[in-house]
Amino acid sequence: MKRVVIVGADFAPSSLPPALRIRYFASHLAEHGWQPTVLTTHPRHYTWPVDPENEGLVPPSVRVIRTGALPARLTRRLGISDIGMRTMLQHWLALSRLCLRRQIDLLLIPVPPYMPMLLGRLIHAQFGVPYVIDYIDPWVTDYYWKLPPAQRPPKWPLANALARLCEPLALRRVAQITGVSHGTTESVRARYPWLGAERATEIPYGGEPSDMAYVQASRRANPSFDRNDGLLHLSYTGAVIPSMHATVRALFQAVCLGRVRLPALFGRLRLHFVGTSYAAGASEPQVLPLAREAGVEDLVEERPSRVAYLEALRILLDSHGLLVVGSEEPHYTASKLFPYILARKPLLVVFHEASSVVRIVRETEAAILVTYGPQRSPQTQVELILAGLETILRNPDQPPPTRWEAFEPYTTSAMAARLAGVFAQALDQA
Repeated sequence: MKRVVIVGADFAPSSLPPALRIRYFASHLAEHGWQPTVLTTHPRHYTWPVDPENEGLVPPSVRVIRTGALPARLTRRLGISDIGMRTMLQHWLALSRLCLRRQIDLLLIPVPPYMPMLLGRLIHAQFGVPYVIDYIDPWVTDYYWKLPPAQRPPKWPLANALARLCEPLALRRVAQITGVSHGTTESVRARYPWLGAERATEIPYGGEPSDMAYVQASRRANPSFDRNDGLLHLSYTGAVIPSMHATVRALFQAVCLGRVRLPALFGRLRLHFVGTSYAAGASEPQVLPLAREAGVEDLVEERPSRVAYLEALRILLDSHGLLVVGSEEPHYTASKLFPYILARKPLLVVFHEASSVVRIVRETEAAILVTYGPQRSPQTQVELILAGLETILRNPDQPPPTRWEAFEPYTTSAMAARLAGVFAQALDQA
């Protein structure tokens, strides 16, 4: 069996998206001929809350190597808190030992954090080990330049300059790149002519049925609402970024219209937006100002701070219906779609027509779908959104007619099989 080392400074017990993606891959790669080792960081070095229960979801067969990191209290004085930067030295030393012992055939580096991409280039130069980079989010992006200066992160100009300097160095010798969506990999390929289409593969997050089964069997509490209070609770868990505001506004316009036309039905509606900010602690509301603007603030509850992964699953399972709202960016994909489908709840998806989310929903028939695009804005789709909401409120908890055979290629095991195919190509090139 071939051996792959996955460099993930962020891993269980963290609930952040990179930690989940690495766990999904590591849990299933052995089924497809690759023995994974996860090189990560001791949780005491994380600067965000972690959920100890997440460690119990990592199969015992997965080898996990944990290293130290430069203390955040010291690096913050230099303006550095990124866990990827703080572990570069420790992970280089650990990788070097594995290479010297011939315990590694290939290196996988999911990003973010982004600086560990350079470890791939260094390990390849020193030991000849091929490496694959997996993009969860693009490193180089013009997104923040489109925002008003007041909305840009304070360190954005420096971070952007660092990304444009380091990314081409890291990618110059990469064997393959993968990404959560075709748009993500294409945005990388567009910058570097040496990356041909045959070296880029779309691999979405996928859905992990065992996680949903674990939460269903557990007594984990839902702190957001009581599903037996006589109201109809519809939930969305995940970040709400500025490029999603137009979609959220259209949703609230539909709710406002529904309350006028069907006051008894929509009077029972409560919309829950949980984890709308990327911040782990207290943060500013992202959704409530839009609800206030539409006149439906009394029907909306928002918890901006991030919640643990398993808590988010509990909220999905306790809801009478679910919502997924998209961005104006065509390449944006929602990794949360897969657990939403696995929750087997009525689901309304409002998304850009060019997103991979739309294709997946159409293939699986797992949701009521409303799309928008360059020729029609989300605001032109208010009536369709209203119709979708009415259907869910009249049939709460009714599972959609999901085509589970069509969903099978989107399980985490299927995604690991796709990744194993990428590894085989990388070894052939090497």
